[in-house]
Amino acid sequence: MCRFPDALGSTAFMPVKSDINGNISKLTEKHKTNPDKFKTLQDIIESEIAEGSTQAKNSATDALLWLKRGLEFIRVFLQCVLEGEQDLTVAANKAYEESLKRFHGWLVRGIFSLALKAVPYRKDFIAALKGTEEEVQRDMQDFMNVFGPTVDTINDFYKKTGQDSDKSV
Repeated sequence: MCRFPDALGSTAFMPVKSDINGNISKLTEKHKTNPDKFKTLQDIIESEIAEGSTQAKNSATDALLWLKRGLEFIRVFLQCVLEGEQDLTVAANKAYEESLKRFHGWLVRGIFSLALKAVPYRKDFIAALKGTEEEVQRDMQDFMNVFGPTVDTINDFYKKTGQDSDKSV
């Protein structure tokens, strides 16, 4: 999944990849501190809730919050592609509007706006994913069948535990 920004073909999306990888690393490191206790992401977050450390700098709760937002961006983008959107700039803009924009202040919105202008043509995106249009569509659908419910589970958990935040950066 972290190859997704690479398929968008621009160094403009490297901050997205870096953010996703950084959040995964934070969660992995937290898991390593007590693998027997932290069998699931929910275990990690529930532990931070109990400790009162969800708002601490570099908390796993914050890492998963931003990871789930990035995953939602990917989900909306891929869904647009699967629904036949030919202009990937339109798909990326829709994904940004629906997933990340409300959490970004004016500076980050400006940076993202520049990145969105660098989205490749659909044919180049498909080529970067190394397959024919039909193969890539099938693989995307297979991925979405697993990925979508996983993102939903994380979103539901954050709502249930009150960890979703509307704060912008």
